[in-house]
Amino acid sequence: MSYVLPTTTHDTASSSTTSTLQSSQCSSDSNNDKATKPKSDLNPEAQTFVPRAQRVQECTNTPPDIGHRQATEYPTFTPRRFGQRANSPCPEATQQAIKEKIGSGFDTLKGEDFINAEATFRAILNENQGKLIPSDEQNTLIGLARSLKAQSQEKQKEACHLLEKLRLTGKLTTLKASTIKNLDLTLSQCERALGRYPDAEARLLRLRKINPDADETSFCQPSDNFDADMANIQLWQDMEKHTLTETLLYNMRAVLTINLQSARSTYAIQKLHKNLHIVTMALAIFWQARGKNEWAEGLLLSMIGVPPNGSEEFLYSPFHHDIKLVLARLWYVMDKNNQAERLLLSLSNKPPYASEEIMCTPSNHLKIDLALVRLWQKMGRYDKAERLLLNMSDKHLGMSWDILCRPCGQHVIDLAQVRLWQVMDKHELSERLLLNMSHKHPDDSEGTLCKPFGNPVIDITLARHWELAGKYNLTERLLLNMCGVDPNASEDTLCTPGENQEIDLTRMRLWQLMGKYERAERLTLNMRGKPPNADEDTLCSPSGNHNIDLCQARIWQNMNKYKLSERLLLNMSHKHPNADEDTLSKPSGNHEVDLALFRLWKITGRNKLAESLLLIMRGTHLYASEEERCSPCGNKELDLNLARHWEETDNLHLSERLLLNMSSKHPCDSEDRLCMPCGNRTIDLAMVRLWQKTGRYEWAKVLIMRCCDLYHSSECELALFSLFAGQTGFLEMTSRFPLSANTLLASSIHYFRLACEQITEDAPRSGKDNLKKALELVESALEKYPPSAGAFSQKAHCLRMMGAGEKEWREWFQKANFLDPNRLQKSKTDFWRSKESAALQKLWDLKE
Repeated sequence: MSYVLPTTTHDTASSSTTSTLQSSQCSSDSNNDKATKPKSDLNPEAQTFVPRAQRVQECTNTPPDIGHRQATEYPTFTPRRFGQRANSPCPEATQQAIKEKIGSGFDTLKGEDFINAEATFRAILNENQGKLIPSDEQNTLIGLARSLKAQSQEKQKEACHLLEKLRLTGKLTTLKASTIKNLDLTLSQCERALGRYPDAEARLLRLRKINPDADETSFCQPSDNFDADMANIQLWQDMEKHTLTETLLYNMRAVLTINLQSARSTYAIQKLHKNLHIVTMALAIFWQARGKNEWAEGLLLSMIGVPPNGSEEFLYSPFHHDIKLVLARLWYVMDKNNQAERLLLSLSNKPPYASEEIMCTPSNHLKIDLALVRLWQKMGRYDKAERLLLNMSDKHLGMSWDILCRPCGQHVIDLAQVRLWQVMDKHELSERLLLNMSHKHPDDSEGTLCKPFGNPVIDITLARHWELAGKYNLTERLLLNMCGVDPNASEDTLCTPGENQEIDLTRMRLWQLMGKYERAERLTLNMRGKPPNADEDTLCSPSGNHNIDLCQARIWQNMNKYKLSERLLLNMSHKHPNADEDTLSKPSGNHEVDLALFRLWKITGRNKLAESLLLIMRGTHLYASEEERCSPCGNKELDLNLARHWEETDNLHLSERLLLNMSSKHPCDSEDRLCMPCGNRTIDLAMVRLWQKTGRYEWAKVLIMRCCDLYHSSECELALFSLFAGQTGFLEMTSRFPLSANTLLASSIHYFRLACEQITEDAPRSGKDNLKKALELVESALEKYPPSAGAFSQKAHCLRMMGAGEKEWREWFQKANFLDPNRLQKSKTDFWRSKESAALQKLWDLKE
């Protein structure tokens, strides 16, 4: 939201605040742009809208030393009724000082320092009770509500209460919209933050002069209130109303273009240009969110003025920083990492071949620097990402842990540091930083550690960190405290949804990890408004909340309730289980639902149907030529799923051809070129696995070693260890690496494979000794490091081979399947599995 001071009091016309949907996704740094402002009416500094989910992690900038101000109590302030005069109006000079203070509060909001903004607005109200003129009072209350909206749930409720009281003091339109400027707009945003989507939607429609009972065609007509239209677009994205969102964006773009052609005054032209810029950016971001990356890319390039096949030099002009930042993030999603890096370095005024010291020097453009950090993290360049983040916090690696884990005062930087350290397996550092951000200490009691800090972003990040670290009891207690639920409450109370859907979904995920599937199922059913004992038709009827319905389908899949899961997904796709294969394999248009159905059909052995659906999603079909089926479609997720599917169904030739095409290689290329990383870690690792399966071990070894040198990723390291496990030289190779979860897990796999070999060769005693080593090593990995699907699965293999009960080892497989649902789709034809089966049979025979 833009935090511009409103200029008038009673007006329902379009606001000058192009506000509600402007965020960190695409704002540029004004200091940089002022020096190089282009000769164009199009404002390069114009901010634009992004979905709330993409900006929630960048919404707080609270210095740690003022964090406790959230608990401060203030006197209740009652606004005057419409037309009521101040008891004793302030002198003119005092009124001017008050206006400056209000402006300062809105400036603080612009900087996203919400707690200081709250303190400013509260001070104005408390120091001038009964003396504020109506416009100043209204602006102050609206500013206070906006500062509260970005904080805790309790403060969001307080914001709603304040605005509802203010609303009673003013006039209403015939559709019951408030005539107080920005009031209903801000109130709808508070309702949206609390998840009260129907209330927010009805309020915005009335503000747009549309009856909430009108048809959808009316909903998609632009109004004369630009801010309300954009707020409605953002809300509809949260509500998964994508058709309405896209239609309104199209219509707004068309109307603005027509109005621009007929505009005469300079002011009108500039305003229309600005609004058209915002809408066009919003459309590009919407297309990116919907997976229409090529459309988004073409639109963004056209906004910059780059011809379809033009030179990249157009991109490095000093204009349009906001558009270029969005384009760089789009290229990040499209795996155009090198182009994204060059563009971000250009935006940072750094040459592409600068020294590491220069590259890791902050540019003072926060959003550009953070985008570069995320890109380097994705590319496996962790050292650079860490160095840049630490420099942004005025720290360096040589400092003590106390200093490194001290919050810098900008939560967006601190949270980025937490996530990077988690990826780098520096879990103690990430946890300590999170605790410091929450004003807690590792030695605090469990009760203190699990007390919510009050900032939902930090609290949920800490809960997820503990979940990753396997500290499930701490995670559960913190999440329940955030919902205000006693851990010892009844099942009915524990499974009652709270007001924050994100917390509820985190609880649902945790309970599955803890093996509490019935509790997770019951919570999700309650979130969907379904009684647990309802009939199948009711249970499998979509609730209207796309995310929760998908979670329900996954829970049923994990509980082996495949029929319920399939029926729900088919209902979400508007299909019937008894439809013919052509109808069933026709994509629904919802990417997530279609992929969930593809994965479910693979698990249940309906491979032909799954393959047909995936091929049609890629724009081809089962009976197309090999060349057409093996041509990349441009969506790497779909292409990789198809390559993996062909590998698992033993269509190895097709899988290899598709992966080579995705890598811009040809089967006739030289061995050196074939074994060269393509720049995409996921594709390269898929190729390593495929070559390992087809017996091309030397090619696989060369490629994975080069990948380790290029990507410096934990995933590549584990793939390298797994390739050598069970072979001579494994221990010597791993000794060159520091102790980690990967070395422990790989060593466990090594001893397990040796044990299988020894048991089948009539050396059961040696085999059992190595089995014990394998189990000890994997248990050490699970004890010292965050759990992984690989570690859970490896423990299950060890327990089964050692004769544990089926319930015990199946439980560990189930945990692995939850962490990595793709495991269920994998073929069980790996070369080592035949040796494991032979060893199991041998041990069974010895028992008899």
